[in-house]
Formats: sequence, structure tokens, C-alpha cells
Amino acid sequence: MSDHPKTGLGDVLAHVVNCDHEGEEPDLSGGRRVEYVVTGIRGALVDAHAVDAPTNKYVSSAAVLSQNLKIEVSSLLGRHFSCRVVPGNPGTFFVDFQLTSEPGAQASA
Repeated sequence: MSDHPKTGLGDVLAHVVNCDHEGEEPDLSGGRRVEYVVTGIRGALVDAHAVDAPTNKYVSSAAVLSQNLKIEVSSLLGRHFSCRVVPGNPGTFFVDFQLTSEPGAQASA
């Protein structure tokens, strides 16, 4: 047996929650708005590409994207949406999701 005190998962989580993470929040104020179209659903994942740059891909959990857009997973395919793409450290952040009108659809004022 070890002489180290046993630490439970609850203790570890409480420590993480209570740690001071000041200065570690990403700055999400910048970035640019990008419009995507959902081109496929593979199991639990959704594939989309930027409307103005088809090589710019977006892959996410279908459940998370549908929650962000406030629509059902079954209605994602073919839908257009936009979000702000913010470069950060680490990685890239996708925030402020909105459904957009499909090409040829009448936009409401």
C-alpha cells in the first residue's frame, strides 16, 4: 500500500473548479463571421464547409451544432449557418452561431 493519501475524483474536481484561472480566458471579441453549409452527417458528426471557400471545413458533433442553432439534428443537412471564427491559443474558437437564409431564399427583414 502507498503512504500517499487517497484523493477522490470529487476532491480533484473541486480543486480544479476552485483554482484561480485569471488571465486564462480566451479573448473572443475578434474574429470574423463565416457562413457555412452542412454537407453531410457521419454518425454523430456533422461536416460543413464555408460557402465562400469550400476548402474551409467545419466538423463538429451534430448534437452540439443543433443545440447551438436551436434546431433538431434531423434538419441540419443542407442548412446554412454562420458563426464567428476567432483564432486563439490554443486552437480556433467558433462562437455566436446563427441560422442564415439559404441562397435564393427570401430574407425576412
